[in-house]
Amino acid sequence: MGARYLRRRSSYSGSPESPGRALDYRRRVPTTFSVISPMYNVEAYLPDFFASLREQSYGFERLEVILVDDGSTDGTLAVAEEFAATRPNVTVLTQSNGGQASARNLGLAHATGTWLTFPDPDDVLSPGYFAAAAAEIERHAEGQLAMVSARILMWFEDRDSLLDNHALAGRFRHGRRVADLDAEPEWIQPHITSGFVRRDVVSAAGLRFPEDLRLRFEDANFVARYLLHCPRPAVAFLPSAQYHYRQRADSSSTMQSSHEKPEKYTDTIRIGFGGVIAEAESLGRPLPRWAQNLFLYDQFWILRSSQTARVRQSDFPEEMHRELAESVPGFLRHIDEEAISNFALMTVAPWMREALLLVKRGRAAGTVYRGAVDRRRGLQSVVYRYHGERPVERLSVDGAVVAPRFEKTQPLEYVGRPLVWQRTLWIPEPGAVEVTLDGEPREIEERPTVPLSPFAARGRLRGRTAADLRRLRKRVGSAIRRRLSGQLVSLLRRDLAVRSPRLARRFAGAWVFIDREVDANDSAEDLYWWVREHHPEVNAWFVVRAGTPDWHRLAARGARLVAYGSPEFTALLVHADHLASSHADRFITHALPRKYRPAGYSFTFLQHGVIKGDLSLWLNPKVIDVFVTSTQAEYDYIAGVSPYRYSTKEVRLTGLPRFDVLRELDAAVNESERDIVLVMPTWRNYLVSDLKSASDDRELLGALAETEYGRALATLLRDPELERLQEAGARIVFMPHPNMQRYLPQFDLPPHIEIVSYLDADVRDMIVRAAVLVTDYSSTAFNAAYLRRPVIYYQFDQEEYRRGHTERAGYFDYERDGFGPVLTEPTAVVEMIARAIAGDFPAEYTARTDAAFPVRDGNNRARTFDAMREVRTRRSLEERSRPAPPDSWSVAPG
Repeated sequence: MGARYLRRRSSYSGSPESPGRALDYRRRVPTTFSVISPMYNVEAYLPDFFASLREQSYGFERLEVILVDDGSTDGTLAVAEEFAATRPNVTVLTQSNGGQASARNLGLAHATGTWLTFPDPDDVLSPGYFAAAAAEIERHAEGQLAMVSARILMWFEDRDSLLDNHALAGRFRHGRRVADLDAEPEWIQPHITSGFVRRDVVSAAGLRFPEDLRLRFEDANFVARYLLHCPRPAVAFLPSAQYHYRQRADSSSTMQSSHEKPEKYTDTIRIGFGGVIAEAESLGRPLPRWAQNLFLYDQFWILRSSQTARVRQSDFPEEMHRELAESVPGFLRHIDEEAISNFALMTVAPWMREALLLVKRGRAAGTVYRGAVDRRRGLQSVVYRYHGERPVERLSVDGAVVAPRFEKTQPLEYVGRPLVWQRTLWIPEPGAVEVTLDGEPREIEERPTVPLSPFAARGRLRGRTAADLRRLRKRVGSAIRRRLSGQLVSLLRRDLAVRSPRLARRFAGAWVFIDREVDANDSAEDLYWWVREHHPEVNAWFVVRAGTPDWHRLAARGARLVAYGSPEFTALLVHADHLASSHADRFITHALPRKYRPAGYSFTFLQHGVIKGDLSLWLNPKVIDVFVTSTQAEYDYIAGVSPYRYSTKEVRLTGLPRFDVLRELDAAVNESERDIVLVMPTWRNYLVSDLKSASDDRELLGALAETEYGRALATLLRDPELERLQEAGARIVFMPHPNMQRYLPQFDLPPHIEIVSYLDADVRDMIVRAAVLVTDYSSTAFNAAYLRRPVIYYQFDQEEYRRGHTERAGYFDYERDGFGPVLTEPTAVVEMIARAIAGDFPAEYTARTDAAFPVRDGNNRARTFDAMREVRTRRSLEERSRPAPPDSWSVAPG
């Protein structure tokens, strides 16, 4: 960092070293509040912040405002100087970039107020902010109050809305309150931005912000060390003083954009927590419970964020994981087990409390709980978690030793690595269960105890969180609006359909098939027709929205149809035994209205493609009874030790039903008709942010053409060698993702490129007529590989795609497992296309396709049907007491 320096920015600015009018002003006007704001590239946000200062009912001129520019590269400094130019109570300081802590420290060295506060300059303060703080301070004798805390409201800039949904919002729902943290350690104050501290305590203790802590816990470190020096850590919580915490629309703030930086996780413990522990030790006092809760509050945030896609998809270095493996148990040594068990300052999953307890204890197994029960199959489950080596398990039912029929080991993660492991064991039911772990008999509890929030409302709604109450109000309000609107008639029709004896008879035990609500032509339709032909005894129905092209097509073929969203559709689901779909989106999994849940049917996820990696964040919350897979590697990954919660109980190796139809279609195509070079790229999530700033269609079209995605595809399709291949008899077909369709006019592709829309052609017809498939990351490659078609992966944006895609890397590696070469240059792609057409495609890729699909017998639909029947079959007690054999293509699953 460059040397810090102070610059005089107006006739009113000055410094303790060189007095000016600002210092004269301070001598004349006693200052209660010093407002210190570090600034870095916040030019766009300063007008809002300054306006909120000027509008203070307390009197803006009574505030000492110190603005510290931390080496901004935009117009921040100029805007601040203009603001200070005519305001004698405003000082502008500047330094070369050293981080927020160093900027705060520079401002702190120049502050003269009795109380200090450090708001961020991209946030705003309510008009009564300082008046409320001053009134509270006057209520207490000098030295009795250690800190004042304002109420944080979340300001979502993109929709300009204020929400009272901060994790610690409950502290302000009981009115104005003063909490002695030694007596009430749950009432923590982790923020200095919305807090006020006494300058005399800061000065006497020589406190400064930790300048080597930049991304997290900087506030909490300072606040905790400050409170350790206060004789009585009494904090006043003021609901009327509102701090509007801006959530930037572009997610550019440090807190919003730092999830990929290792120091956010390592430095928090080593420097942030470590500094507080060292401060307590230097004062010769144990770490108070409120400080422990402050640590836990931060670490539970890390645990919660570790379950989000943006953290799980981050590529962290091994050094970070090694450091965390040592530092997490190290910091937990300073935390009481009771503090972990009783932590309820914000909503956390029960396993997170247990995970920290297990890590604190070292190698350990947690509590054994009763899990789900599957009475159709005569199975019950027990669940426990462990840290370290897996314990030796012994299970018995009614005194008889049993082996789990099905079992699952699932890692539960902390910043991308397993912290603890969760075991789910399925054993026969009914019967009294006994579990022994490492020779120790364990009691089985019904469910984890969830501690009551210290901020919970009292009375009849005691125990409900604020989020619970908001959801309840939303549901009640929504129900009232539906009944007062035109929906009342449709709701009555739906309820009458569900109660109809005629429909109950008609739909009794139904097998319901649906691909998407607006179209078909995927595995659900393929399985439906097969069931109609081979099992006419099954009461099979197909669902699609009425009036769509597929509705008319299926009706003409004689399908038994029910319109999606109709009253009859609800009645169908209520009386069904099975629901099978190639999709698992909410329009399928939550199609049954809440009042009719839980559903009585078994849900089969037929899949739209082959899963290559980790989609567990999306799929784990869903209730899936049969989870169809197609390759041995896919089956082993999802059902084995993986982030998925599903085991061999749900996951079956059957093959996609649509592969059977592909095989049939392929057999009907002559070799001479397989002449298409099929280019099928998938879409990119990152293109949404690239394009969202465009103001109209013309700008959007131009914007896409200028992205790396647009340039890479255009360069490939304009390659002259493709025209020569076309002249030699090949058809060059570009089948863009539907999201790209509207942008095609800007691409100006050569006339020999045929553009085919998903709306105008059946993808399967295109694949069976393909001589070679060029894709990027799409699972369409599995369709081509199933038919032994050459595949070329054109991956020109690997890193950017990985960062923005919803699927985290899993078992499938394109270089190691892909069905063709992975290429990044368009010329190399064209050369490989020519080789594939000439029959000179590398043999190693043919071997990979045969290894992935050793069975191509046309019986995927039969295997899927048998798997669906199995989930409603209760096997003998003897069978349920021993492990089920896993599926394997070496012995075709049946």
